[in-house]
Amino acid sequence: MNITELEPRAVWQYFHQLTQIPRPTHQEEAVEQYILDEAKRLGLEAERDARGNILVRKAASAGRENEPGVILQAHLDMVPQKNKDSSHDFSKDPIRTIVDGDWVHADGTTLGADDGIGVAMILAVLADKTLSHPPLEGLFTASEETGLEGALKVQAGWLKGSILLNLDYEDEGELCIGCAGAVNGSYTLPLQYESLAGQGYHLHVRGLKGGHSGGEIHLQRGNAIKILARALQALQDDAANALRIVNLEGGNLRNAIPREADALVALNGGNLATAQQNLQELTTHIRNELPPEDQTLHISLEPAETISRALSEKSTAQVIGVLRNLHNGVDRMSIDIPGLVETSNNLAVAKIKDDVLHISCMLRSSVDSARDDLAARIAQLVSLAGGSSEYSGAYSGWQPLPHSDLVEKLKKIGATIYGDNIPVKAVHAGLECGILLTKYPHWQMASLGPTIVSPHSPDEKVNIASVERSNRWLRIFLQSQ
Repeated sequence: MNITELEPRAVWQYFHQLTQIPRPTHQEEAVEQYILDEAKRLGLEAERDARGNILVRKAASAGRENEPGVILQAHLDMVPQKNKDSSHDFSKDPIRTIVDGDWVHADGTTLGADDGIGVAMILAVLADKTLSHPPLEGLFTASEETGLEGALKVQAGWLKGSILLNLDYEDEGELCIGCAGAVNGSYTLPLQYESLAGQGYHLHVRGLKGGHSGGEIHLQRGNAIKILARALQALQDDAANALRIVNLEGGNLRNAIPREADALVALNGGNLATAQQNLQELTTHIRNELPPEDQTLHISLEPAETISRALSEKSTAQVIGVLRNLHNGVDRMSIDIPGLVETSNNLAVAKIKDDVLHISCMLRSSVDSARDDLAARIAQLVSLAGGSSEYSGAYSGWQPLPHSDLVEKLKKIGATIYGDNIPVKAVHAGLECGILLTKYPHWQMASLGPTIVSPHSPDEKVNIASVERSNRWLRIFLQSQ
């Protein structure tokens, strides 16, 4: 079955069009042009700012011109993640979608329902000539996935509405009314190499699920970089190995929990079979610590090419020490909202390049001071190892207003679809609402959307029926006065 045959037809047809346009973060020119062309085809006013954000305006239905304007907002980019055996090229290949029972997923890659479904829902509203609505603005933001870059560049005064509905929420039937802020951490540690001729070995960490570093950080899924460091420590603890690191690489995106990591090492004097047996025992122990979805964890050690140099004993110990001890995962839980993560860090990327260990992290918190304290602790650790730290892209969170007129209205409408007691939540993830609120402090805001599972990973899937219900919730809200 093709997704264009699903209901609501207009939403799925627009989403199909989006899957045909490569749109990884920072490669969004084609999808931006598509939005502009579609707005022109629909006879709507549209403009693009210098950062690639697009604003489409649609006049109110007759008799509703004086109502508060509503902004519908979603981001255009998607996270480009694929399985190791996938040949997909995100720069040119369309996403192949598969209807699988109640779900839609891709073929070994991220689907892009985050936030393609939100974009499609907005386009379907803008295209509908029968829907009664107040003054509308569709705000399509650029490069959300790498630090809310587009939202950061939205100018105050550009938008005219006073109510914003963000369509980048992934739990159907709930309202999101708050989010965490974040900061990007970049760390460098200079390394010393020395001549060392001998047999090299590839150390691989595979089989982890990964996921979103905000919404899924509390699930305690395995971090491939942390597990790689633990495996390196285990090899180093066996004195017979005389372990030296030659190269190391893991993860590729700040907001994705790393699923795979690799190192090239020397084990001068060590026994390969013994080392492999020790790693098998370590794998068993770590699996016992991980959730069910990570029981496919596999740590392997295989002969590689002959090497001519490796890190010094000191630099090898520094790399292992920093990666082992750098905080990863939940740091504090919220004292205000039960079950909500307050502060966390994702050790996202580690790579040796040009004789320097480069580490990238994303620190999140709904409390700026707690975020800044965690950042200072990590910087102190890196400094003690002889490295340096740099922080960028800091932004504050979105303070919940659970009893606003907007929230009460959305809850009342939602109850007609889902029943009473619509859950009102905040999330431990960056939503563009927090950024936009600093520029438009008078706005009332809420976020909703269909159920999306495992965003930012090749297991991403969206529930079909939830798309219909979320779209109905949106449309009834727009029709109401």
